[in-house]
Amino acid sequence: MTDVLNPAMAWDRLVPPERGGDVAQRAPLRVEPLLRLDLEELLISDDDLPAADGATLFWLDGRDGEWIAWAARIEGDRATPWLVRAARLRLERTDPALRALLATDGGHAGPPDDQDARPLEPMPRALACICRERSSEAIYRSADQGWTTVEEVKRRTGVAFGECQGRRCVAAIATRLDQAPGERGARITPRPPLVPVPASVLAAFADP
Repeated sequence: MTDVLNPAMAWDRLVPPERGGDVAQRAPLRVEPLLRLDLEELLISDDDLPAADGATLFWLDGRDGEWIAWAARIEGDRATPWLVRAARLRLERTDPALRALLATDGGHAGPPDDQDARPLEPMPRALACICRERSSEAIYRSADQGWTTVEEVKRRTGVAFGECQGRRCVAAIATRLDQAPGERGARITPRPPLVPVPASVLAAFADP
């Protein structure tokens, strides 16, 4: 079990490491057999599951009085998938995307509000999109050319199409475009998977 706070944001933790410049020559990710765990209470701390060797949560569902969590841990070229079931849920330092998902989870009663939520990492002043390395200047230039909504700027510049799928940058871009936080398109609607996950890991959860 790990109890070390991961400095990386959750959506960066399940990205397989680069194994050579040529995609065709990279070693495939080795996915271990699915591990299962049943708990009375599931702790989600900083978007990881301490009881599941610190695996990172990427899917969470509440149904029939229980929570079902899909998680994985990637170390080098080895991935370990976890399926965890629990009667109760407890949150510590979760990111806003997960909390927003729980608040709209099909009417399922969510856990108490996390009072110590982990803030999103601040955007560098020079960058509008960390994942795609798009500059703030590109946003302003697009706005000057008449692309004045987040959706238009996404299509024009390619921002918000990286690993985090806009979780980091959409709100900041909306601010740069003077869009109000509640305005349509000024923020994303979080849906599972909560973080990007390799397809080979997802396949481990398929029924035989």
